[in-house]
Amino acid sequence: MCRLMAYKGTPIIIDKLLYQPKNSLINQSFHAREIEEPLNGDGFGVGWYVPELNYEPITFVSVNPAWSNRNLRNLAPKIKTDCMIAHVRAASVGDVSESNCHPFQYKNLLMAHNGGVEDFTKIKRHLRSPLSNDLYNWIKGQTDSEHLFAFLLNELLTNHKSNKPRNRRGFL
Repeated sequence: MCRLMAYKGTPIIIDKLLYQPKNSLINQSFHAREIEEPLNGDGFGVGWYVPELNYEPITFVSVNPAWSNRNLRNLAPKIKTDCMIAHVRAASVGDVSESNCHPFQYKNLLMAHNGGVEDFTKIKRHLRSPLSNDLYNWIKGQTDSEHLFAFLLNELLTNHKSNKPRNRRGFL
């Protein structure tokens, strides 16, 4: 099972969330105790906001396990944010590839998902069918999560008069 964490609050160095706690996301990615297979080594991703620079979030994903990624270990003590989401992957739907690593970003929005969409192969066409051309072409990976995000974005954009989400940043 994948692992997911989100934070919204006082600005914090992300190392204090990802690495330092005993039950941190990184520790859980290689030492999960409640499941038979304790590893989430099929990639990871982190997304965070720096509103003073840009309203769109920054994302960093890799197919390497989070616990052994030198770049993440180096960056985490140097990134401060008040809003972030992180995900470690145990691949179920889709290949192990960067395009299948969460979080997924669309303009100013981030989304990560833990779990699976039951019978995804049976509903995949239904999820894609109402999508605008923009959102249909935005999908780069194979995961049920990215398809679900595109479907939710389509609903959000269709139900608003403008084609831009109203919030400057946010999680769906």
